[in-house]
Amino acid sequence: AVAMDDAIIVSGSEDNTIRLWDRKTGQQINIIEGHSSAVTAVAMDDAMVVSGSEDNTIRLWDRNTGQQLNILEGHSSAVTGVVMDDTVVVSGSRDNTIRLWDRNTGQQINVLEGHSSAITAVAMDDGMVVSGSGDTTIRLWDR
Repeated sequence: AVAMDDAIIVSGSEDNTIRLWDRKTGQQINIIEGHSSAVTAVAMDDAMVVSGSEDNTIRLWDRNTGQQLNILEGHSSAVTGVVMDDTVVVSGSRDNTIRLWDRNTGQQINVLEGHSSAITAVAMDDGMVVSGSGDTTIRLWDR
């Protein structure tokens, strides 16, 4: 799993870690540990890194310190995709569901059900969540 912005690249790995890299120099800036299984999804903004794992959890981390801010639990299988904005974290999983979480409190807001196979990708904007699945469909959901 990988994500980037103008300065930083964040990677999730089979060794259960999240690593932050300086985009210009390629040097490792930080290593974040906390997941108990492979990290399969990452996203970030200026303040936070969000990770999803085969341990079925989503974890929120302070981007600058690497400190764990919250653990989001609710999926019954590996998390395959994460995306976030200023208020919401969206996760997709091999349990065929998409979940929306309050970024600040960690509370689950909604469970989107309808796919018949694992979620393979998630995206969102201000009004919509989009999910792709192994069931060969893409679904559009109102937020």
